Amino acid sequence: MRQADRGRYRATVSLAVRYAIELWTLNKTRHFRSPEAQQRKLRETYTRQAREFTEFAKQMGGLIIKLGQFLSVRIDALPKEYIDELGKLQDEIPPADSATMIGVVEAELGQPITSAYASFEPEPIAAASLGQVHRAQLPTGEDVAVKILRPGIEELIDVDVRSLRTIMRLLDRFMRIGRYMDVEAFCQDFEDTVRDELDYLKEGKNAETFQRNFLTNMHVEMPKIHWSHTSRRVLTMEFMDGTKINELDALDALGVDRHQVAVNLFEIYLQMLLGDGFFHADPHPGNIFVRPDGIIQLIDFGQVGQIDEAMRQGFASAITALLSGDGAGVVDSLKQLGFLAPQADTRLIERAVMPMIETMMGDLGNMFAGESFLDTVMQGRSLESFNIDADLLDAMREFILTQPISLPGNVTFLGKALITVIADVYKLDPQVDILAVIRPYLQQSGTQTDPFQLLLSEGKNLLKELPATAKRLVSLSKRMEAGQLEVTLNDAQYRRLARETRRQLRFTQVIAVASTLAALISWRRK
Repeated sequence: MRQADRGRYRATVSLAVRYAIELWTLNKTRHFRSPEAQQRKLRETYTRQAREFTEFAKQMGGLIIKLGQFLSVRIDALPKEYIDELGKLQDEIPPADSATMIGVVEAELGQPITSAYASFEPEPIAAASLGQVHRAQLPTGEDVAVKILRPGIEELIDVDVRSLRTIMRLLDRFMRIGRYMDVEAFCQDFEDTVRDELDYLKEGKNAETFQRNFLTNMHVEMPKIHWSHTSRRVLTMEFMDGTKINELDALDALGVDRHQVAVNLFEIYLQMLLGDGFFHADPHPGNIFVRPDGIIQLIDFGQVGQIDEAMRQGFASAITALLSGDGAGVVDSLKQLGFLAPQADTRLIERAVMPMIETMMGDLGNMFAGESFLDTVMQGRSLESFNIDADLLDAMREFILTQPISLPGNVTFLGKALITVIADVYKLDPQVDILAVIRPYLQQSGTQTDPFQLLLSEGKNLLKELPATAKRLVSLSKRMEAGQLEVTLNDAQYRRLARETRRQLRFTQVIAVASTLAALISWRRK
């Protein structure tokens, strides 16, 4: 390891070691403080450490910033104070020297820049931690965007990945984050994703995969890849000259139908997630443009994710159960997907999570209106200017941190992508009904069956489970009335749970009658 690399590694790990020692000391001396004082001390320490790390990341640049951004969405693993501060990191760093980047292009393409391109703008139009983008024109006249990898970034990544693994092990040792996440899977997921971003040949192939997947979709386009001017470190693609999706005034001036664009964008992601299993993992507004005719343009395919058929079906089942108010179905789906630990009390989680989810689902538009929900919830920014129930968000975060819920490493980018794209949708049109958009895709995914067969199946299950179900509902009602419910809920959630219990009792009666009729009809058919 080079001297500079050793210095970077030591600086990063030393910071983490100091933090770990501070937390270890606080834990060992907790008996000398009241529980309230200990909690206050912990929060003060978390806040100070998070602020220091944020400044450190900005100074170091590179993957330290990406690490902070990656961790900022893990509300299941890190304290709120860390999430609040890490979310403020921005992947914006000064561009590299133009002469240096031109040298990379010439070395990769094996010819002078003046031969490779008819024109090449030395000032980049975008710069990030791994590379930067310049506008150019090919000798054949096509306007293109040239993405260039920063020289020496691979070595920097090697150092930062080693730092990451050391830091995460320390966090697991002193903060026991292994209870909520697979630390090794997290590190591997982060490393694999970042290393994929270093190979522009792979990014070009990703773009063409999306082009094939959406060949018949007239609402979206991806840039053409010019392979004659592309290598592992240089990517030349068609220049997308649309308007950024978050520039609402500009879209209005162009006469763009923002409602239709919002619907189209969400349908695009539903196809990726529930249909293809291959999705764009970084859909922030800088990567999504809109043409004057409303066509959506997607760029930057370095970060992509894949979910297999079983997981797609699991997500579809979870959404179907959610939309139908089936708390047991939601919890069963989450368990199958690996979100719940084997020892999780599913009935306890079901009673807690459904009122919370119903509150969210009942006011999605307000939660995502204005600025990004990702910015608000994950990044700890002020909630005063948003129509969001702050108590609900605190309850959500507290529930995740105190219950045996774990986000698998392979869905980290999925969750971030989904939240970000929903925020984009609601910025375009706060009144859009995304639930109505979802339902047809659930039917296509095969999670909804023939109503008669579904009713008959439900009736059979009900007849088998009716005694236990009725007993649990009666017991739950009695415990609610006696104030002995085992889950901490706010007043609104408590009222929703009581209402849901009454609804389930009525639903049980209706299904019992309907299933009997279905069984009789089935018998007559035979």
